[in-house]
Amino acid sequence: MGHLSDSQHLTEIVGREDNMAKKKDLRVLKTHKAIYTAFFTLLQKKDYTDITIQDIADEALINRSTFYAYFHDKDDLVEQIIEQKLDSIRAVMQLSLLTNDNEVKLMHIQMVLTQLLEQIKEDKDTYVLILSIIDKHILTDKFKGIVTDAYQDILSRLRIMESDMEVPVELIIDYSLGILFMTVNWWLKNDCDYPEDQLARLIMKLVGNANLTVLGISVI
Repeated sequence: MGHLSDSQHLTEIVGREDNMAKKKDLRVLKTHKAIYTAFFTLLQKKDYTDITIQDIADEALINRSTFYAYFHDKDDLVEQIIEQKLDSIRAVMQLSLLTNDNEVKLMHIQMVLTQLLEQIKEDKDTYVLILSIIDKHILTDKFKGIVTDAYQDILSRLRIMESDMEVPVELIIDYSLGILFMTVNWWLKNDCDYPEDQLARLIMKLVGNANLTVLGISVI
């Protein structure tokens, strides 16, 4: 057998490194999954404040040092779990509400809400646990940031009038998100027993759009 050329040798090395990287990524994913599963199992038995890193390590069948290789503490673990869920929500928010004619279709808003509710229902146990341990104001602020980033073009032109007075846009966003969170919380407590599309329509009715005017944009 002849000697490998330099290019063949390099290709072989790169291939080995790729395989090692994939195995490492798989190990990381498996470890994360074990930690998440252990954490959620413990939350069903104990209050969040009573759970220790040792509890999580024992439940996940890992060493404490392995836990600390990925997370600073249990608050960091929760933060990373929340960010994962928010990434899924951000993906849903990529659907544009504006048409080429600068129109906002209520049907599009309902579609986004329905997809959001479907996303929540798919992993409802996680959302229930998150809502049980995290200050709802923190979640509201995070979600508000996602909505503001996703629909900045619309929000910058939003005008809502009550008699002769213009209502601050931030107040409307907070009010709407408050209704959304209360409704979703009720929905989760009732085991998501209400169809997503119907709940999306209900949320839209609760928020209402009677006085909504967006400069240069039609709401249809």
